[in-house]
Amino acid sequence: MGNQVFANNMEISCKAADGKSVACFPDVCFTPPQAPPTPMGVPIPYPNTGMAKDTTKGSRTVKITRKEVMLKNKSYFKTSYGDEAGCAPKKGVVTSKIKGKVYFTSWSMDVKFEGENVVRNLDMTTHNHASYPGNTPTWPYLDEVAGGPPGKGCEDERKEVEDKCSGDHDKDCKNDDCQRAKKCMLVPHTPRSTENQQGCCKGETPHHLIEVHCFTEASGRSSKKRLEEFKSYDDTRAPCVCVTGSRYKETHGQMHAIQNTAEKGAMDADGPRSQMGGKDNAWNYGAAKESAVFAHQKTFPASGKDGKPCKKECLEAQMDNYHKQVGVTDNKTPLRADRSPLNDEQKEYGAEQLMDLDG
Repeated sequence: MGNQVFANNMEISCKAADGKSVACFPDVCFTPPQAPPTPMGVPIPYPNTGMAKDTTKGSRTVKITRKEVMLKNKSYFKTSYGDEAGCAPKKGVVTSKIKGKVYFTSWSMDVKFEGENVVRNLDMTTHNHASYPGNTPTWPYLDEVAGGPPGKGCEDERKEVEDKCSGDHDKDCKNDDCQRAKKCMLVPHTPRSTENQQGCCKGETPHHLIEVHCFTEASGRSSKKRLEEFKSYDDTRAPCVCVTGSRYKETHGQMHAIQNTAEKGAMDADGPRSQMGGKDNAWNYGAAKESAVFAHQKTFPASGKDGKPCKKECLEAQMDNYHKQVGVTDNKTPLRADRSPLNDEQKEYGAEQLMDLDG
């Protein structure tokens, strides 16, 4: 179709596209009846949906299928749908609106139309705006991936979160079913309150699915020394899963055990501790991504639909959406390998688990 134009392998959002940000949750609005003990109405969370066909204030000179294109901070979907019942006078608890605008909070870092960044499949949105901020946390916009099926990836996982979580961060942190489901939806290492982002619960640690050292010089995380090919990499925005314990214990330790054992296996055993690409480029983005998905599914085996692991396609799409903006071109892109320390228990556990991957 003529409107299938891609940036970073993700379809660009435009008025001619079929993309949607579906069931953004929660959009908490005051809902009748208005009577004691809730004279303003009952605050009820609604799932909200915005559609690309409602693009407003898009590009003027660059068109896709003769229609305007969504641009960073300038454009929006004029209406969101799903919260119409929240019609008590106060309406949205933050914005005092229902059916408000949809704005994007992430975009392509290197593709611009008319000097503004374009937005794409899997970029994040917030819903029910009057102005700023919106009335919801961030939620992905779904369209197409280049070479992939339309809007596929995380639909089941997103529905699990909608069904099992209330949208109240503190309450959800005490809800085991919600926390299991949210393991499939990766979070930035450092959430930004200005973008309505939610992060890990108290007592949890955000663990990078592709580890930070893969994109930095040796000891470069603290000094911010990024490798030349990954200058725009920002570990605070990179996708993470919430884990418990130190890097040597509990779910955090399990993730490191599997990932770091796989990484060590891709290195030249007689080479230095730090190796770009490992042995014969065995440590590339595809290998790191494969070990990340495998470690996630082993560590959180019942977080997906019907008590199964999170789908590979969903985890990969979220990792690709970030890393392919910061220097990763394809699965063969070499990453820096490092012999990260593991204790004896982790070494044994990692080797044992990786037998399933190798098999």
